[in-house]
Amino acid sequence: MNETRYPDPLEALMVVLSAFALIILIGLMYNIAANWGFDLDKIDKNMQIFFIFGGSLFLIVPLMYARYRKYKIKPLFRFNAVSLSIVIQSILIALTLTILSDELDRIINIFYPLPNWFNEQMEPLKAANSFELILIILGAVFVAAIAEEGLFRGFLQYSLEKHGDVTRAVILSSLSWTMIHMNLYWAIQLFLMGIVIGYMAWRTNSIIPAVIIHGVNNLVGVIFLNFKMDSYMQWYEWNDHVS
Repeated sequence: MNETRYPDPLEALMVVLSAFALIILIGLMYNIAANWGFDLDKIDKNMQIFFIFGGSLFLIVPLMYARYRKYKIKPLFRFNAVSLSIVIQSILIALTLTILSDELDRIINIFYPLPNWFNEQMEPLKAANSFELILIILGAVFVAAIAEEGLFRGFLQYSLEKHGDVTRAVILSSLSWTMIHMNLYWAIQLFLMGIVIGYMAWRTNSIIPAVIIHGVNNLVGVIFLNFKMDSYMQWYEWNDHVS
């Protein structure tokens, strides 16, 4: 048995980059198919499904690597249970962070308005029917939260913690998580949320609180993308800000 139970920081980072590169490669193949004249109407739905579930590669790649290297999966990925009180606290923190992120997003949007292409990127998350909505929730909420937190707050952050300062590990994992989203308009919100999520993962030694916070935030986003909530949310807004 390999006595080393966690990767070194460079090794962990290379695994993160490999998972990210694989997702980018599949996206590039789609663009090549478009340039070569393939009928995109026939593969758009497949790409929508990949867009939703492709994030699972963020967990599949490091899991395969960890098994190959004979690392202990449970501690490395923080697959540990937590108490009911921690679950409840995580839900409350998730709702609080979602509201604060929404207000910060509104403030940033005053100075740097979102371009049109940004809204186009959200199209795969808009459902045309109930079945698509279920797929989107499964992929963008459950799969994305579990995969990303397993990689960043589990595999990467745990490895960094074992080779250095916890504070630095939380910051670096949050920074890495922010960068893979490749979205300058959400960078501040993502980074700050990543700090809180990283702290929760370290404090509880479990990715469950991180998954809950991440999942709730994504779920709220999916709901607002797919349902007209204006008539129900008048109490929530005041002069285009969170009241």
